[in-house]
Parts: sequence; structure tokens; C-alpha cells
Amino acid sequence: MPVSRPAVSQHLKALKDAGLVEERSEGVRRIYSLRPEGLQELRDWLDSFWDEALEAFKEEVEKSEGADE
Repeated sequence: MPVSRPAVSQHLKALKDAGLVEERSEGVRRIYSLRPEGLQELRDWLDSFWDEALEAFKEEVEKSEGADE
């Protein structure tokens, strides 16, 4: 990968801090794996974001249609 080890470590730390991955040690290595619960939390947030955004868009379209009449 064209990314330095320190950069990868920083990204993994950010994912860990966000609760999206977990880490375990095996000797001198750190093994990272996805946390399904963390991904579900992200999915729930994205779903609510899009639900709100689409509802706001729908309301604007309906306002515009009402103004044309």
C-alpha cells in the first residue's frame, strides 16, 4: 500500500476510538477486526440522516409544487 505505517496506525486508532473496530494483541502484533455493533450504530445514524434529508427534500418539492398552482 502507498500509505505509511504511521498513517495506517492513525486511521486504525480513529476507527477504534469511533467504536468501529476492536484490537487485540498477538505477540508484537495488533490485530484489528470490525465490530458489528459499531457498524450497526453507523448504519442507524446514516439511515436517520437520510430519512431526515429525504423528508426535508420532499417538503421543499411539495412547497414548490404548491407555488406553481
